[in-house]
Amino acid sequence: MSKYVLELTSLNQNNSDIDRLHLGSWCVNEDKKIKVVDYHWDNRIKLYDDYKYLFLLYEKYLLRLSNSLNQIHETSYSVDFWRVIVGPWLYYFISICFDRYEALNYAAKKYKIKHVREPMYDQTSWVPVDFVEFNSQFYTDEWNYYIYTEIIKYSKIVNSKKSNFLLVPNKHNKRNNKNQVIKSLLFLLTKLSNKKSKNIVFTEVDIPQISLYKLLYRLKSFSFSYYLRVKPKAFKLQNDLRKNFFQNTSSNEFEELLDKLIPSNIPISYVEGYENLVEDSKKIFPEKVKLIITSNAYFSNEHFKVWCASQKLNNTKLWVFVHGGHHGTALFNGSGRLTEDIADRFYSWGWGEYNLPSSKLSMLRNSKISQTGDKILFITYSVSKYSNQLDSSPIGPSFSDCIQMHSSFFNKISAYKSKDDILIRLKSEKDLWDLNLEYEKCGMQNFVYSNEETLQESISKSELVIVSYDSTVFLEALTLNTPTCLFLRKDYWEVSASSSNFFQKFVDCGILHYDENSLINHIVDVGDDYLKWWNSNLVQKSISSFLMEYGLSSNSWEEDWLNEIQSGLKEIDI
Repeated sequence: MSKYVLELTSLNQNNSDIDRLHLGSWCVNEDKKIKVVDYHWDNRIKLYDDYKYLFLLYEKYLLRLSNSLNQIHETSYSVDFWRVIVGPWLYYFISICFDRYEALNYAAKKYKIKHVREPMYDQTSWVPVDFVEFNSQFYTDEWNYYIYTEIIKYSKIVNSKKSNFLLVPNKHNKRNNKNQVIKSLLFLLTKLSNKKSKNIVFTEVDIPQISLYKLLYRLKSFSFSYYLRVKPKAFKLQNDLRKNFFQNTSSNEFEELLDKLIPSNIPISYVEGYENLVEDSKKIFPEKVKLIITSNAYFSNEHFKVWCASQKLNNTKLWVFVHGGHHGTALFNGSGRLTEDIADRFYSWGWGEYNLPSSKLSMLRNSKISQTGDKILFITYSVSKYSNQLDSSPIGPSFSDCIQMHSSFFNKISAYKSKDDILIRLKSEKDLWDLNLEYEKCGMQNFVYSNEETLQESISKSELVIVSYDSTVFLEALTLNTPTCLFLRKDYWEVSASSSNFFQKFVDCGILHYDENSLINHIVDVGDDYLKWWNSNLVQKSISSFLMEYGLSSNSWEEDWLNEIQSGLKEIDI
């Protein structure tokens, strides 16, 4: 068997090596001779088993990390206190390291590897300030090359050979300057009015600001309420705080690896910058509050998390509202489970113990879209080429199979429809798969980005919407009651037992399709009369029952929210 040079990312490749092995399909160029290692999580049984194992491991390390942070900061907080602050980063970091570790092991077992090329880098330059910076890192080739190299360094899965390739972080300074002056003014007024105790604080909730103020007024808690995110300060690393982080010995090689990688990579905000974070959070948020409600701040708003954890020590209640449509229908969803674990009450859109109508869907339900266009709107899924957490959707390199299915659809539909009739809507953020280029290979030319026009504007150009992922976008299209098909690879979108009957009804009535031939046959059978099919009793009943369970909306959503919050505040006062 040949000995291969294993290439970890698209960086630092060497065309002079005869036998080259790529760790993932993200590395592939036009050279068909290069071998690619199969992705270990293409085995979906393994993915689900690993999901359950990683949550057990997460809880184990959360306890150990809590003890370490208490020792560093001379505190005695509970695991649940630190869960709010450091839990999201810890779960993502463990999941990411496990995926990279397993990928290397899989390659080493299947192929005879000569070495990998080890770049030059300063390890301390990779330590993020906070979760936001960490999130911007783990999508990049640079960070993944770094973490792969660190894993190899400590685990010795494969041999490494030093190279003169200099690896430096790819910094992202994304800032939303839209209405920045108004936002800053509201934020200033909010801080000035935070001197007294409050009944309720809304932070990063998915409702318009005017609706928020109306709710506060009716709750007799009217004040300025706009919590602009503040970037945590960076501090110099203190190695004396990070060494000897974990005292107990670990039970296997991967845990021994985590014992080294967690202390050296934990964000500065939780170690060197923690005390400053605590003090700054007191300047932003009120001293005491009875109820905190959020939809988005629980993962990456560091000042909010520190303040929220402290408030919960005083019996303040935290309500978290569901953020995405896939949460309820998925067989498993790692980030969703984290969300539910930190909340005193978790509110879903119909499927949970606590339910309230979605404000976003509620505001769409009476929208009238004039569908004057004749396009087929194809809404694409976008996922990182490197996995970051586990759920029942295409993970990392697995998405390449979905791209192939999309490409097959585009090629086959051309026998019945002009490719000019298809409008592809892409997400505006950096697309790591370069879907524009992939779809152009199939002759597709009509693209629009989500930051260029609203979903409603794109729909107005179309007579049929095809959504390629189970998501809030699908719920929006259903709520708008526009002819819509859901186009999924069944083996990559495992659904929960409670939602399986709803999806089967969608299959039966022509909404859901698991392969391109089924979707094309449906389009041909319907002809150009999509509304006749869409308005049939079978289709409308299927939509109505699904939305009641997974996409709840209401014309009186503000009243529903008000009554629920008033009731909750009364319970807190008892």
